[in-house]
Amino acid sequence: MKWTSISAVILLSALSFMLPAQEEAPEEINGVITINTHQAKRLHDIGALFIDVRPYQQWQYGHVDGSHSLDLRGGFRQLLVPGVLEKETPIVIYGNSTYHMRGAIGSYLAALWGYERVFFLRDGYYSWLALDYPVTLKSDAVGESYTTGVMDQ
Repeated sequence: MKWTSISAVILLSALSFMLPAQEEAPEEINGVITINTHQAKRLHDIGALFIDVRPYQQWQYGHVDGSHSLDLRGGFRQLLVPGVLEKETPIVIYGNSTYHMRGAIGSYLAALWGYERVFFLRDGYYSWLALDYPVTLKSDAVGESYTTGVMDQ
């Protein structure tokens, strides 16, 4: 199982580089529930764990409030470590938008690794941001960040 998972990570990572940017993420992934931004907001409100698979630098500039950065090319492998996260924990995985495959690949891998409640936010971070849902943004000032969104008004 371990070698199968490692092989899948390597294969999917290699494929993600070869896919054109305009390729849409799949609507269905085996073992994963694809959700829209409104459904993701409901999960956010009840405390689901949000995982951002974009590069760390993108996460630093802005992310879903309370999300964790697990870059698909690095930190995401932490989910392979036994005991890091309970397999029953509801997790919402997202990337930039429907035109980027990172979220789909991360969702697929999480399900492959035995996570039972994987939700794929296919619309991605940009849709969340466009709906003015809670985000954490880094301002232009060095080291300064702030939270914004519907809950702050």
